Amino acid sequence: MTQRRRLQLEWAQHEGRDCLKIGGWTEAELGELNGLDAGALSRRLALYPSEAVPHGGGWPVVPPVAGSFLIEGEAAWFVPRFPFVDGVSYSLLVGSVCGAEVWDIRRASSKGSTTTEALEIYPTAAELPVNLLRVYVHFSAPMSEGWAARAITVTRADTGETLDDVFLPPEPELWDAQRKRLTMLLDPGRIKRGLVPNLEFGYPLVEGTTVRITIDPAFRDATGQPLRAGMARSYDVGPPLRSRLDPAAWQVTTPAAGSRDPLQVEFDRPLDHGLLQHCLSVRDSGDVTLDGMGEIGKREHSWSFAPDVPWKTGDYQLVVEPRLEDVAGNTPARVFDRDVTKAEDAPGEWEAVTIIFTCARTHGARVDRAY
Repeated sequence: MTQRRRLQLEWAQHEGRDCLKIGGWTEAELGELNGLDAGALSRRLALYPSEAVPHGGGWPVVPPVAGSFLIEGEAAWFVPRFPFVDGVSYSLLVGSVCGAEVWDIRRASSKGSTTTEALEIYPTAAELPVNLLRVYVHFSAPMSEGWAARAITVTRADTGETLDDVFLPPEPELWDAQRKRLTMLLDPGRIKRGLVPNLEFGYPLVEGTTVRITIDPAFRDATGQPLRAGMARSYDVGPPLRSRLDPAAWQVTTPAAGSRDPLQVEFDRPLDHGLLQHCLSVRDSGDVTLDGMGEIGKREHSWSFAPDVPWKTGDYQLVVEPRLEDVAGNTPARVFDRDVTKAEDAPGEWEAVTIIFTCARTHGARVDRAY
């Protein structure tokens, strides 16, 4: 690339979408860019939030804004995967890791007030195993991408020390379809025993300590506004959890026939909040899934189900999908952080587990289990 020109950055529409248009290239540069495939083009051009670009130049260590570059006419276009954030400055880097030009442009600020909140951090249990696999953060409104690595920190409560590299680098960030729930994975390579990262660095968390996960209010929502306030949750870090989920160890309290009282299920350990919303269901004796409301209990240690219509006298099935996990990633079929030398920890069949329960005219009726 050459600096014998001045690039012109402007917000523009491309095929009905908000994009960044980059003009001012020399004829030679346009010819060179036109000859690059998508992968090579993304290594030559990159867009970042300006605050992620190191002072004095250099390439950021965080991922660039998700999207793609294309060359049309006398301009390059950046088409974002998600909308640009109002009020945020962006920096276009042109060149290579060894040296890059930096060109800045800022989005106009929106006039909206700060209303978005961080609603919850999951798990909510007071104590977590040292081999915790993931954390969920729920927000009240759609959020911007690119802030997770900067705005979510883990510190030791006793020393205030920031624990680096607890989470797997979010490349890309793991959002749900509404961009209201963010999943942060702890590094699986440091959790699974026998892998090089585990042998060299150990678990991301430290057993016997108390840690604090903090959401900085600088985290931006989809309109570019910061959060109304930050949020934090503290956990005691306990011993590792290395056993399969065993629904036979759960306590099931059956409702009375003729009522719409909820079926109550108490777990022997905290389960994964995200998967709990999808991996339990209730079927009748004809194997038809019942409509109703499932609700996760405190600290993800229980679940209840209230049917839309009253229970009938007879047998029902609580169906547990094999992908259901506890907070350490263990399922009914396998131990995530397993000892490969133990035959009993070898993965089993990925089949649903069925707990049969009977509704009678009185509460506390018979509960059987079939696998």
